[in-house]
Amino acid sequence: MLRLGWMSTARGQGSLALLQFICAAIESRTLDACIPVVISNRVRGESPQTDLFCDYVASRGLPLVCESSSQFKQEHTGEDWRTEFDRKLASQIDLYDIDVILLAGYMLIVSEFMCTRYPLLNLHPALPGGPTGTWNQVMTELAVSGAERTGAMLHVVTPVLDRGPVVSYCAFALEGEPYDSLRHTGKVEALAAAIRAQELRREFPLILVTLQAMAAGRIAIRALRAYDAMGRMLPQGLDLSAEVESALAES
Repeated sequence: MLRLGWMSTARGQGSLALLQFICAAIESRTLDACIPVVISNRVRGESPQTDLFCDYVASRGLPLVCESSSQFKQEHTGEDWRTEFDRKLASQIDLYDIDVILLAGYMLIVSEFMCTRYPLLNLHPALPGGPTGTWNQVMTELAVSGAERTGAMLHVVTPVLDRGPVVSYCAFALEGEPYDSLRHTGKVEALAAAIRAQELRREFPLILVTLQAMAAGRIAIRALRAYDAMGRMLPQGLDLSAEVESALAES
């Protein structure tokens, strides 16, 4: 059984929807996992959406660790406040037995201390070696560059933003309609939105099939690297495109 820690700022509806999605998969035994602890860098009262997230966590009976990073930053003005904040979180996370932690809408850049203390997974809306930055920046670059394919990936979190070792990915082609017409008419914003819509459809399935692969031993993370079931390093991660497309077809 995969022991999955969960970290989220939970500032948007998608963060709650993803947790609900994974909890449903665990409950239906589609995913052989449990969630020993949920961690948030907000406390109740900072955001109505985060409060809804915390209410759901409580309704599931999941242990919840909440620390306000914004309050901590105000009280600790030193340059290394992120490390000190992460040390404070770690003192509570260490009370739980976890295999890996998924950053699921966690909006605070974690410190090197946190990256090296736990295996952290993050979703990035591009293929390995693709554009970095926010999803808006990624989609705009894809639209402007005329990319013929894109996708999404899960990677190990390291101090180098969006460039940690790839764990898994899925890819899809940017061919045919509506891409061709939007390129022809030069509608960059509309093209970026069309790319985002297709990438977004694949995020939840990619996360689920990746966690399933980890629970089954097809992927293991050791020393900030991803390995397959035979113990071989996965330099580009595991291609789960076929499984993601199958999941989309069944939904």
